[in-house]
Amino acid sequence: MDLGSIQAALTGVIPVDIETDDDDPNLRFSSDTNSRITKSKIFRLGGEWQGDKLFVSAEVSRSESDSTTPSFNTTLNFINPNTPLDAGGGNDNAVPFAYDLSGGSLAFGIASGEANAPTSAQLLDPANVVLRDVNIGNNIAENGEDAFRVDFIYDLNMGPITTVDFGYRYSKTTSLSDQITSNVGLRTLDDSPRGNLFAEVLTAGPDNFDAADGRSLFIKDFLLINPELVASDPDRVLSILNDAITAHGGSRSISEPSSTVSGFFDIEEITDALYAQANFELGIFRGNAGLRYIETEVNSTGNSITTDANGDELVEQVTTGGDYSFLLPRINVVADVAEDVIVRAGWSQDIRRPNFNDLSTSVTFSTSPNPPVAIGNPNLEPEEVTSFDLSVEWYFAPSSLVSAGIFYKKRKDLFVEQEFSPFEDPVTGFRDTTAPCEQGGIFNPIADINVFGPDGGVGVCVPTQTVINDTADTTQKGLELAFQYDLSAFEDELGWASGFGILTNYTIQEFSGGEAVNTATSRASSVFARTTGMPDAEFTAVQGLLDLSENAYNFTLYYEKYGFSARARYTWREAYRSEDFGSTSSYPWGFPVVQDDRGQLNASVSYEVNDNFNVGVEVVNLTESNVEQYCVNEGALLCFQGLTDRRITFGVSYKY
Repeated sequence: MDLGSIQAALTGVIPVDIETDDDDPNLRFSSDTNSRITKSKIFRLGGEWQGDKLFVSAEVSRSESDSTTPSFNTTLNFINPNTPLDAGGGNDNAVPFAYDLSGGSLAFGIASGEANAPTSAQLLDPANVVLRDVNIGNNIAENGEDAFRVDFIYDLNMGPITTVDFGYRYSKTTSLSDQITSNVGLRTLDDSPRGNLFAEVLTAGPDNFDAADGRSLFIKDFLLINPELVASDPDRVLSILNDAITAHGGSRSISEPSSTVSGFFDIEEITDALYAQANFELGIFRGNAGLRYIETEVNSTGNSITTDANGDELVEQVTTGGDYSFLLPRINVVADVAEDVIVRAGWSQDIRRPNFNDLSTSVTFSTSPNPPVAIGNPNLEPEEVTSFDLSVEWYFAPSSLVSAGIFYKKRKDLFVEQEFSPFEDPVTGFRDTTAPCEQGGIFNPIADINVFGPDGGVGVCVPTQTVINDTADTTQKGLELAFQYDLSAFEDELGWASGFGILTNYTIQEFSGGEAVNTATSRASSVFARTTGMPDAEFTAVQGLLDLSENAYNFTLYYEKYGFSARARYTWREAYRSEDFGSTSSYPWGFPVVQDDRGQLNASVSYEVNDNFNVGVEVVNLTESNVEQYCVNEGALLCFQGLTDRRITFGVSYKY
């Protein structure tokens, strides 16, 4: 349906209005220091045996990948010395802002022309910031796989059948996750120490946010907890912050991280697989046909948390299990219809397994009220994918090719991400701030209430997010064209220039189907009610397939000669719907965002000094193409803008 339109002020000032609200708009600064440390081990033992007609290979393996993700994230509130303190004792107050949404940008900064705007010196004064949030983590992820395989190739030579392949696969995959965190949210001035009590760990933030696109409106002066100091000596920073809270007379300290019972899960997946495949040649035809049988058992263990009559927390480990099996056929045929023309056709059935995180029965809470809480679905079934493709290839010259192909995919039980938003009052925008969130969502005990309640503090109903299987099939079909040509055949005539070549392809596709729907959030529904004149309507849209562009192409120019290799590749794709919003997997208005058209140029150059020594340089996003996303429809006001950088990597390799 046509959602209509609504007028929006693209530029302006959000002023301080003490009469109405003495602590909004406010200014805060966050510093995130997330990292990951991974230790991996792989053990493999195998062997081969060759008989007259039978070839056998077998292998047993064990792989482990254990990760910890240390983090020390902090938020400071700026206390504007030019406006009154919050009358309720909150640890933030009002700061005037200017914004500019014109010209395809999202720009904002201090409204320096306002009488109560802070100066640069005031923004950099440690006495004008207070500690608001400290989130420390050291999460653990332990992943492992035990595997065994045995493969046979039998030289049959019976009629058109040349060889037969068959074998067995076994794997046991495990994934354990333990959320080890400490979260402290300070919301009153009585609890929040001023920055002059921990000035030794403060540093000025970067002042070059204009470098990406030349914008004039941005926040240049601000203070942060020094991220380099946090990364190098987190214990010292923690001690200094706790000392500051004590010196200030605060009632809450920052504890060492501990295991969060709600965030624990342990998943085990055991799979047995048998396969058999016949390879054939008959005249101009060659190919293979076979079957694969898969049997999988999955067990997911998490913590069930309840309370007894006295309000004490009761924790019990609960295991849910499931199993599935599939018989998956496949056939591939190649026809050499002419000396330089090949026709390929293939048909297959396959599955796509759910991610372990989507099966987990545990939850992880954020200190922000905006991100949804992911709730796993242990009853997820694998996606079933039926594919068909047909292509023609013409090798019209040495190292040169023109090809055209059609493809068709049908998916059953498509994974669909769904969000369920808590109710927001259409007048005040407030949510429920007490469990159990009868009007939707889940109670997050550590989330900042922020604008979703009349008073500050933590604990508010937030959205939930889960993955389900779509009950209707989806289809994807299209055409792909490719062209490759180089000048290597003209070395005598062109000399050094014969190293040039080009490679390009173009894809056009369409997709449809599905019946699982996304629903507008309360905030979005209030906007749609005004644009459509339908205040009581529920706004939904079928999700279907995501991350697919109707049109996409790439073009590569390369040079290969005299040990010198150079390559420039430009890729472009048309706008598409995605669940990747900014750096999160959330739906800001209840729907997948629309990623705008985007092209990117990458390049690389390398030189082989000798057989052992190679030097090179690689440039990613040479043109610094930005990422632009819209909340609902393409071409509306921006919902997210990513100012991406150019990445240059120099490399040296030596083989011995």
